[in-house]
Amino acid sequence: MLARTLKSIITSRAALIGILAGATYGLGARIAVATRFGDTFVAMTLGFLFIVPITIGYLTVRPMREPSKKMSVFAPWLTCLLVIVGSFVSGFEGAICIVFATPVMLVLSSLGGILAASRAGRSQIALPVALVLPWAVMSAESGMKLPVRFVTTTTSIEISAPPSRVWPLVVSVDSIRPQERRPALFSSIGFPQPIAATLDHPGVGGVRTASFERGVVFREVITDWVPEKRIRFTIDASTVPATALDEHVRIGGPYFDVLTGTYELRPLSPTRTLLVLTSEHRVSTRFNLYASWWADRIMLSIQENILHVLCARAE
Repeated sequence: MLARTLKSIITSRAALIGILAGATYGLGARIAVATRFGDTFVAMTLGFLFIVPITIGYLTVRPMREPSKKMSVFAPWLTCLLVIVGSFVSGFEGAICIVFATPVMLVLSSLGGILAASRAGRSQIALPVALVLPWAVMSAESGMKLPVRFVTTTTSIEISAPPSRVWPLVVSVDSIRPQERRPALFSSIGFPQPIAATLDHPGVGGVRTASFERGVVFREVITDWVPEKRIRFTIDASTVPATALDEHVRIGGPYFDVLTGTYELRPLSPTRTLLVLTSEHRVSTRFNLYASWWADRIMLSIQENILHVLCARAE
């Protein structure tokens, strides 16, 4: 079914014109927000992430005289893929942002394609509205304060060892060897791997230094210390290099930050411990519901990876 639709697209002159128009608009929009225009047009906005894909899909299907439903839905996907590949190759987007944006782009570009095939989408006013709407929305957003959403991510693992054995492995994590690492979402999309966590002195006020690849270092100040039961710390990401992560997902940046971390050791029996890791993080975007879902997925992946390392070492 999709193969037939793809053949119809690549053999249709109108479809190719539409794909070229949509891809040109999409890449042009990405270049424009990269220059910021005095912070009026930026990528992390409803106008760019949610409205631009609709326009891309609309421009893709608009040149087609009588597009089928399949053509209206799937032709915009090819345009989006061209924009995504172009943004990646040109260095405008990294893997994390691409994974984050692709589902939204595909769905909304199909919506734009369906609108282009409708009677309203064929009207003379529809085309200029589609072209201008993303920029109007981005301009309206530029003067508005970003909403804030706080998210808590909790993971746990049962360990066949008593708390007395697990505790020293938690408070200070020796260098994580390559063979200890597991395939994980966070590493597959370009987030740096954890390396180690060192503690300058035990107790409240102690500083835990958590190191990741690419020079990413977090300063963690202990605020709660109950030996063999609980350690809680604040997380300072101010020393993380600006180039270590994509601008839009940089920890400690305007859109995302990790605030605290807590390890709890709960004895299940004299020889078994439930290790619970909880993190609190901030998400600040115009689409916090969607962004916080992704932030939670990535944090879950990181925390599960760390817990499995600690479990294997304790056992």
